[in-house]
Amino acid sequence: MAIRTIFSIAEDCARGERLGWMEFVRDFAGIAGSLLAHYFPTLIPDLDEHVVAVFRRAGEHPNAPIPGPHRSEAKPASLGTPGALSTPGRGGAWFAGLSFTNEREFMMAFRDLVFAYGREQSRAPAPPIAPDQLRAIMQDLMLLERELLWLFIKGYDARHIAAIMMNAAVTAEAVQRVAGERLQAVLLGPPPQRSKTGFVGDSGAAPEALTLSAPVLMQMAEQSKTDSCVSLKTFNNLVNGQLSWRERELAEEHMSNCFYCIDRFTTFQEMVRLRKDRPQLSPPQVEAILAQLPFAAGKPRGVLSRLFAGR
Repeated sequence: MAIRTIFSIAEDCARGERLGWMEFVRDFAGIAGSLLAHYFPTLIPDLDEHVVAVFRRAGEHPNAPIPGPHRSEAKPASLGTPGALSTPGRGGAWFAGLSFTNEREFMMAFRDLVFAYGREQSRAPAPPIAPDQLRAIMQDLMLLERELLWLFIKGYDARHIAAIMMNAAVTAEAVQRVAGERLQAVLLGPPPQRSKTGFVGDSGAAPEALTLSAPVLMQMAEQSKTDSCVSLKTFNNLVNGQLSWRERELAEEHMSNCFYCIDRFTTFQEMVRLRKDRPQLSPPQVEAILAQLPFAAGKPRGVLSRLFAGR
């Protein structure tokens, strides 16, 4: 039996085939739920319905843009070709425009789809801190420290940050303390006695101001992309240790002063971790979602039909 890859899943979904949608929902519904719950907590009361809506968006949205700012330049698999385009009501509008070279790039595109939906459904609050204040907080921090701080802003604690970045939790905690002290100085004046938690002040106002600012700061970072920003392919090679010393130096030199690349690289690491940690949905859970997607609600193909189709 042929090995199923993210490419075959995406191709099936672009054609509106149920097997592809079953595997897509099985592998990515848990990730969608985690992202929506973490970044858009106002959606939690109806989280299951919102997860279904994300998959419905992938199949039915008539004007779905190509997700994400990056288009890989290394001969990406493109599903937007004659024969791969979906027909109305059949599903696959989002897939038809995708371009990716590996599963990690696909995951970043899926993350952008989830965020586009979440931002439409959940209004971001006014940020307690401005981008210039964040730059002051990050001043003199090393690149790794800035990446850890960005994940702290995104609402992760030291234990989760350490897992995402494959680093020691004590390092994340140290960055958290420095950020709290600097934010205290920016917002509230000289720091009072440090609490046992490592945050500044008993009220926790400083770290809370950072996390409350996350939605707007992340959108600000996404809008600051330039032609010199680091590609997803380079991020992937950086994580895999496949860059030369000079290539790594050039990438990190740019990233250290670029909110866009810090946001995208930490998001890249976050998605890799989510893919590892989130279990697949059970068959009944998958069927419950598919039943709510008109383009994927048909009966599964029989064993023989799958065998002769090479699936």
